[in-house]
Amino acid sequence: MKTNNYKLKKCLLLLSLAGFGVQAQNVNHQQIPLCRTSEAMTEFYQSHPEAQNEKAETEAFTQQYVQQVQNSVQKIISADATQATTYTIPVVFHVYGTTQGGYSVTLAKIQAALVNLNKDFQGLNSDYNTVHSQFQSVRGTLSITFALALKDPSGATTTGMVTHAVKSGYGNGSGYDSQIAADAWDNYKYMNVYIMNDLYANGVTNNSGVSWYPSTTMSNAKTARVVYNGAYLGTNTSTEFASVLTHEFGHWLNLIHTFEGGCVAPNDNVADTPPCDYNGVGYSCHPTSTSNSPLNCTSVLINAENYMDYSGADGCYKMYTQGQITRMTAALQVPSRVTLWQTSNLIATGLLSNVGIATTTTNTLSASVFPNPSTGIFKLEMNSNEQDNYKIVVTDILGNIVSSMQTGAIKGYYSSTIDLTEKAQGLYFVSVISPSANQVMKLVKE
Repeated sequence: MKTNNYKLKKCLLLLSLAGFGVQAQNVNHQQIPLCRTSEAMTEFYQSHPEAQNEKAETEAFTQQYVQQVQNSVQKIISADATQATTYTIPVVFHVYGTTQGGYSVTLAKIQAALVNLNKDFQGLNSDYNTVHSQFQSVRGTLSITFALALKDPSGATTTGMVTHAVKSGYGNGSGYDSQIAADAWDNYKYMNVYIMNDLYANGVTNNSGVSWYPSTTMSNAKTARVVYNGAYLGTNTSTEFASVLTHEFGHWLNLIHTFEGGCVAPNDNVADTPPCDYNGVGYSCHPTSTSNSPLNCTSVLINAENYMDYSGADGCYKMYTQGQITRMTAALQVPSRVTLWQTSNLIATGLLSNVGIATTTTNTLSASVFPNPSTGIFKLEMNSNEQDNYKIVVTDILGNIVSSMQTGAIKGYYSSTIDLTEKAQGLYFVSVISPSANQVMKLVKE
């Protein structure tokens, strides 16, 4: 008989943590402990001040990104529309023991878990249209696919699942870094997920998962990761509780718990998630799709169906908000995440054919843009060893095309000017596209 009923699951979900070096306390099914997020982050920043500086820079960039979204004439994110840009993230699952908590951990179960997770991000989950009436208009979806890598770091074929001997402790914030790094695949090419039954090497085997925010300090050290309990992976648990994996991937894309900071806005730095407090046990679901409960400590309706809340263990998980989608999209542009979804990396990890682009390339293309940053005028230079027609497309951070041109057939050296003098300050991307080669570069207009 399965023992992971909803009451137990709620206890487990409360141990799903955000932040650098976050460690859960031992779970007690009668008394649910608070997460040590702030204490663990403080300890991490004391050891890695450069990470604290980067966190501040990332937050400043994220808020600028949010402002650009709000000021955009054509708003890409909406309740029923995904973003124009489609992202694919190569993932590798490291599995420490193929039986965890009495449940098998197989490639088929990992594949099924990713299918459900991708549906959650894309708004294709079966209960997406049953969201509470007050939050229907702020639902958001992200056009992202987390896909098992098809090539390993050496270029050999892989299933995206690597089995190891049983281990514990990779959920800890320190003390295991050298082991994690030894097992890791390049953090700038792969999202690394570690599946083990005892996350904290404390003998407790019913903690669910833990994740970390974007950080080049972690990516450089090969310790960026999600750590998750195989006993709650995919079909090893209920569909609703399996979405705790969606919760953890949200953290990996810089989402904060909706209750961080309590009932004082902007507790999670997202404007359209109502301030929410942690009441010690987690909130129940909305009794109906129009009911005025549960309420937070200032009598405001809670978004109990949000993937980043704790009440999802009762069967509530249904949605991200548009603000959370914008925040995750910003995270996909920061240095520790932006390399993962680039065309060159999708080729290297074997996923390019999975996003509808031919995997063969005969062209050697070298392109550069300067000065960068610029006040608006950029010079594009490129060299190609094949006679090809090139399309040069500039997009803003929302995926809107701001300029586009066709070169005609060229071989060898080519130069052109990109004029963004009439465009707003911020981040842009220039894509150089041909039938046999693609290159994407980041532009910063000051």
